[in-house]
Formats: sequence, C-alpha cells, structure tokens
Amino acid sequence: MSDLQLAIATILMFASIAGAIGLGMVAWRRQAAIKTLDAREAAGIGRSAPVATDRGLALRGRQSTSQGDLPRPAGSGSRAGIITAFIAVLLIGGFAGWWFVLRGGSGSSGTQAVQSQSANGPLGPDPAAAVPADPPAIQDKAAYTVAVLNASGVTGAAGTTVGPKVETAGYRLGEVGDASTEDVMTSSVMWAPGKQAVAQNVAKDLGITQAPPLDGISDAKIGEADVVVVVGKDLAAAP
Repeated sequence: MSDLQLAIATILMFASIAGAIGLGMVAWRRQAAIKTLDAREAAGIGRSAPVATDRGLALRGRQSTSQGDLPRPAGSGSRAGIITAFIAVLLIGGFAGWWFVLRGGSGSSGTQAVQSQSANGPLGPDPAAAVPADPPAIQDKAAYTVAVLNASGVTGAAGTTVGPKVETAGYRLGEVGDASTEDVMTSSVMWAPGKQAVAQNVAKDLGITQAPPLDGISDAKIGEADVVVVVGKDLAAAP
C-alpha cells in the first residue's frame, strides 16, 4: 500500500466519522427546535410572536417534501435524506477503515521484506530481483559509490576479498564493514532509489545474481553509497 493510498484512506475514515457526527447533531438540533416552537405555539406564545411561528413553519417546510400532487407525511423527506446520508458516510468510513487496517500491511514493500527475510535473514536477496544478462550500461563507473558489508561470517570477506574487486571493476569504494547478520548464503547488491542499473552492473562485474532494492540496512552503515554489496558465504569463498 502506497503512502498516498494510506493518507487518502485515513482522511476518508476520519472525515466520514466527522460527517456522521455532524448529521446526527443537525437532526437532533432541528427536532429540538421544532419541539420548542411547537410548545410555545401550543401555549399561545406563537400568536403573539409571529417570528417564532414563521420559524416553526419554515422548519416544518424543510422536513416535508412533495412529489407531484401526492403529499408526504411531515418530516419523512428530511428524515429519509438524513438516514441516507448517514448510511453513505458510514459506508465510506467503513471502507476506508477496512483499507487502513486490513490492507495497510499487505503492500509490496511488506511482501518484499518477508521474502527477503525468509530467504537469507534480514539482508537476504529478493528472489524476484534477478540480474539480467545484459543490464543497462552506465557511463562512468567511478561516479558511483559502492559500500560493502560482510554478512557471511567469514573474517575479511568485505575488506580483503570483495572491496578490492569493487575498485578493480572501476567503482568508488565506500563504507566497508560488517552487516547485522552473519549467516547469509547468497550475496546480493542492493540499490538506493534510482540506482537499479548501477546495482545490476556491479552485480554482473562481481558475479552476483541478485540485485533487490535497499532494505534492512541503516544509513549509518553505508553512508551515501549508491549501492551496497552484501557479501554472502558464496562470494566470501570465491577466489
């Protein structure tokens, strides 16, 4: 679920609740006003207060409607309209609430995170993010910063084994360190927004087959890197 859909659903839900409360208040105040004016008129006050009588007639006129020459009972049209509007706002609010509560956690980003974690832990690759055989070409490899995180549990896999390969391939080496897990089997190259082609090129140059979007890694570990190589046991064991 996108942020825009979530925001719209939230606004609709609260607007519907406010609308339902507002309709209820309008109906209650109108009935209270009519009862008050009826009581005054029954007590004889209305005959000496034409404004109050006129107000009562006006309120009754709002409540009564006609269709051709067939009169309806006083108040039936107004009550039907209020009930219809009340049901409408409840339906809108109910749908928005359903979307907000039940659908809010079922978006693509949540699915991707589950796939990533079930595959290889928090930093595991997304099985659907396969690197194409011929990724889009990039003009200047040295213009992109590549961070390298060791998630293999093999000492020196990031700084000694993979880091030099990144520089040899022509990229600018960024932060080098350990990931938050040490049991990832398959290496991957994760990309920041707009840097998918860079990640695919890095992956091809290093012999990596997975390039999912960046997920599960804090900015403190990677700095301003464009892509992040997550070193798994496969790459750590490679010559």
